[in-house]
Order: sequence, then structure tokens, then C-alpha cells
Amino acid sequence: MPSRQSLSEPSSEPSSQPSAEPSAIPSSYTEPSILPTGTQNPTITSSNAPSDAPTKLFIPGEMLLVDEELGIKLSSGLEGRLIAEVGEKVEFATGKKSELKFHSRHDGAGVVNLEDRGYVYVSNSEESKTNGAGVYGIFFNLDNDIIGYENLLTNTKRNCGGGLSPWNTWISCEEFNRGHCYQVDADPMSPNYMQTQKTVLGEGRGGRFESVAFDNRIENRTTVYVTEDAKFGAMRRFESPTVGYDSLHNAGDMSYLQFVDDGHFQWTTNLTAARESANEVYPNSEGISVHDGTLYFTAKSTQKLFILDLDSLTYKLETTGLSFEGKGSFNAQPDQVIRGDRRFLYFTESGGNNPGIYVRDLYTGKYMTIFEADEDDGRYAKDETVGLAFSPDRSRMYAGYQTAGVLFELKRSDGQAFP
Repeated sequence: MPSRQSLSEPSSEPSSQPSAEPSAIPSSYTEPSILPTGTQNPTITSSNAPSDAPTKLFIPGEMLLVDEELGIKLSSGLEGRLIAEVGEKVEFATGKKSELKFHSRHDGAGVVNLEDRGYVYVSNSEESKTNGAGVYGIFFNLDNDIIGYENLLTNTKRNCGGGLSPWNTWISCEEFNRGHCYQVDADPMSPNYMQTQKTVLGEGRGGRFESVAFDNRIENRTTVYVTEDAKFGAMRRFESPTVGYDSLHNAGDMSYLQFVDDGHFQWTTNLTAARESANEVYPNSEGISVHDGTLYFTAKSTQKLFILDLDSLTYKLETTGLSFEGKGSFNAQPDQVIRGDRRFLYFTESGGNNPGIYVRDLYTGKYMTIFEADEDDGRYAKDETVGLAFSPDRSRMYAGYQTAGVLFELKRSDGQAFP
């Protein structure tokens, strides 16, 4: 057992196929008043409690500014800094440094909210050997300052993606032929803090698992979806009649995704049929996100985004990055995907000369750039962006590059939240 050490899109979205003709400067993106707004007043002086009020200062991809120190091109209105680098100790706000060095091959990540005690950025290591692989945590206080760095999960390997549970734990997935998914509780005050264990999501045989996402619309049961990065890797759905930590360690019902025609899908208990469907329609599935009855996932090798309506059992399909607006390009393989809380889908990218972080506007269907590698610099060519996550107030975005082993913290210059 591993141990621890210190489809329904918004109605205004077009249903036609995306256009391949990019616009030089985006004209359609604003943060309009039809979106949910908070009760706080706008501010440009504090990012601890960002306002949801509209702003035109940050427009993804309108202008990309080179940050020579980081080696990336940032959308105007963003600021970035390096917070961790492989082989180096993590520096704390106090000036002290961690005992451990930042882990290599960092990959999937999430943020565990500790409420009035800050938050933990949990990060997988995709090392192929158990020595060094697992899950690590960077601890932050309420002022977004780094105060700790710990190893949270050991004795696993190739921890690739994962996902956050509704009860504030991190599910870390192994990506090799007999890999499994493990539940990690990063809250030192939780009774499960030192109780990491293998979940039932991999069943007995295991698999090349990638990411997980929960549909928590039903309060008294658990529904979780798991992608598998293989040609015949069938997405699985696990349903438990209970909720909470133990629901992932006890028996439940398992079914698998099968596409039945050009617009419909079903959940089947026939794993062979689902694997055939995966090979034909969605090989090498990667990132996954669920929001309000809509499931989004990517198929890396075919560069597709699938949008599933979980209630009507219908779906839509598009090529990622084809309908692009503004500067930059999203033309390599899509990897992780995170649904923002208001407007965007956020993507990481694998490969290409300038891999980056991109968004898809849920209202227009257009893709835009958050940041991408500076092609002239060249240090991130053929690398992949990883570690995409947000602070609980969404004032901070975290992401980096796996092979180069760097992790960035981004924030908006206007002090507001990422939508």
C-alpha cells in the first residue's frame, strides 16, 4: 500500500463546425454582465478576494508579450513568476527552503482548499520508478504565500493525471498497463491524512489511467468518470450508493462509454464493446471535466474535444484549436482540460514548438491563448504544459512544463479572478 511522507452547452454557442480562419485581434471576448457576478466591489489593488466585475484589461490572446526570464509569451494583462524548479528546493515566503527538492516530471495537479488555513497545490510525478514518483504538495497560506512542501504519496509510479473529489481529496492515477487510482487527502487536519489507499476505480486488472471527474449533482450518491490513455482505453463510470471518502473503496456499479451513432452514446457493462468504441472514436482519452450535467474530455491522438450531455445521452465533437481567435496557435495535442467557473475551458498542450495553455470560450466556441512557449527562445520545444490548477479564489493560475521541470504562478494585473 502506498505510504505518505513529510451535453448541453450554453444556448448562445454556435452549433456549426468551427471555422479555420483566425481573427488577428479578438473582438468578441469581454466578460459580459450576463455572466454570474459576485457581491464584491471591483479592485485593482488586492488579489486576495478578486471581483467578478467585467473588465477589458485581460483579453486572452489579444497581445502576447514575451517574458524573457520565463521563456514564454503571456497574454497582455497577465503577470508570471517561477515558483518551483526540478532539482531545486522550494523557497518559502519566510526565505527558508524545503528539505525536499521539487519533484521531477510533474504532471496533473489540483488545489485542495483548506479554508481558513490556506490551500495545497497537489502535484503528480510521472516518474517511471517508484523512487521519486507519487504525489507532492506545495502548501500556501491565505495570502498565496508558499509555506511548505511535502511528499504526500509514495510507492506508486507514472502518476499522470487525476482529479479532485467533492469531499476535497485528490485522486491520482497511474498510467501504465496495470496502473491504479489512489485517493490522497492533503489536509493535515483530516482523519484520512495518513490513510492513502488504492481505490476500486481500476478494478482488479488496472489500466493506463489518466484523469477523473465527478458529477456531484446527486447528493446521496457518487458518480465518477475515469479516462484511460490507450488506443482501446474505454472511459469508465463508477457509481456508488454512498458519498465521501469511503465510497471509492467499496463496491459499486461500473459501466463504460460506448458511442452508438454520430450523435448518441450509452453506458454499457460490455467492456469489450466499449474498448472497440474507444479505438474507433476516442482513442487515448486524456483530460476530463464535468460541470452541471456536461462532460468534456479530450482524445489526444486525434486532437478532439468531446462534449457529452449526460442527461440526453447526446454529444458534440470538434477539433481543438481549429476555430482560433487572436495571437498564438493551439495546434498540437490537447491534454488536460478544466472547466472554469464562468466562461472558459482551459487546456494544456503536449508537443509542438510552442506548447502553451489555451482556453475555449463556451459562448463563442473560439480558442484563445493564455500563454505559450516563446519559439525564439526554444527551451520548451516539444515539451508539454502540465500542472494546470487554480487557487480557491481563482486569483492565481498554476502551470508549467514537464521536461523542463518548471512551475509558474500567473495572476491578472487587474487583480481579478480567472473566469
